[in-house]
Amino acid sequence: MKRMKKWTALFLSLCLIGGLTACGGNGDKNNDDKGDSQAKGSSGVELVATRWSGGQSDDQKELVKNYTDATIVIDDIAYDKLKEKEILNMQKNGTGDYDLIYVAEVWCPDYVKNGWLMPLNEYIEKYDVDISVYNQSLLDAMTVDGQIYSLPTFTQTSILAYDEEAMGRYGKGVPETFDELIECAKWFKENEGSGIAIPAMQGQASVDFFGGILYSCGAEFIEDGKIALDSDAAMQAIEIWQQLCLYSMDGSSTWHVDDVAQAVKDGNAPISISISGNCSSYLDPEQSAVAETIRFAKMPSINGNDYVGTANFWGWSVAKNSANPEEAFQSIVWLTSEEQEKAAALANGSISALPALAEDSEVLEQIPYLPAVTDTLAKARILPTAGDSSAMLTELQAVLSQIAENPSGVDAKVLLKEFNDACQDYDFNP
Repeated sequence: MKRMKKWTALFLSLCLIGGLTACGGNGDKNNDDKGDSQAKGSSGVELVATRWSGGQSDDQKELVKNYTDATIVIDDIAYDKLKEKEILNMQKNGTGDYDLIYVAEVWCPDYVKNGWLMPLNEYIEKYDVDISVYNQSLLDAMTVDGQIYSLPTFTQTSILAYDEEAMGRYGKGVPETFDELIECAKWFKENEGSGIAIPAMQGQASVDFFGGILYSCGAEFIEDGKIALDSDAAMQAIEIWQQLCLYSMDGSSTWHVDDVAQAVKDGNAPISISISGNCSSYLDPEQSAVAETIRFAKMPSINGNDYVGTANFWGWSVAKNSANPEEAFQSIVWLTSEEQEKAAALANGSISALPALAEDSEVLEQIPYLPAVTDTLAKARILPTAGDSSAMLTELQAVLSQIAENPSGVDAKVLLKEFNDACQDYDFNP
């Protein structure tokens, strides 16, 4: 049944975009199929695109068959090998194997610094591309020194997911501030023995979540090239982290985002911090015990200010050593157009970087949590990437984990201050 629903959605998506062409092109379609990974184009130009493998990639191989201005070949690669293979090809002298590069937001600064990506401003102006349609915070993250290097596409971030029946027992409404969220988590912990499900395991997810809290408190990881986690705002952020850990579900200190998702689907988590990429499974009655009662909301505010989420997202870029950079640019405009992003959303619940789709009735029916994601992403930022940032963030994971494992027995502010002092010699300059 699940597979049938998926392919029905994909069929409808293909019908939706059939006949659309790229950037005003009017090439005839060629029905000679070269295989699942290729789309026949009239220009004779073949464009090779990277991306991570999986269900979304399989769907995109079908969707790009509607592109008529070139032949698109999708070389899908396991996520843990994708960056390595991209770099090896972008480092090649002369023409590389790839034209379109699928770029994670945290990879973009390094790719730009090494001169591997082509700046897109010239083509944006030439083809009069309206970049206002994209989520501007995501577009800004792919912009270096005024030059845009990637057009954002698939994105995910943290949102609230809660069981409507459980919240009815709580009786105070969905939390709109972090103070209310902590109060809600405490009630479930003390009255029902559950609490809030959060990804508190030592790993990237905990840093992503804490980063959102930190930014929302008005703090920064780095200021003037130095670590800045000793500010009053940073101390408020670590106190919020400690309180959430204190009233989290048993086992949360060992949970990544998928473990949070499982607790929600099993009906054990009355409220959770969930990554949006997992939320479609909450709605599937074959996977979820709460498919009929699960609801979603944007992340709560802090200090009267909207939550500043940390975004995990991907963009389409043009390799600097592409043999066909202009054709590649035209294809990424098509790939990130409203028609194509809507088709992907209907096929597999993919959330795009186009805020307009959050108001599309068909997409909302397929992705009811989309407004929560869009609201959370409105002011989204990414974690620091310059200099020793990666090492610092990896070590911060251990601090957050130490608090999560014993939230009532440690002084979180002291631990963060000690961590800040230990990182004084780190260089965070680009």
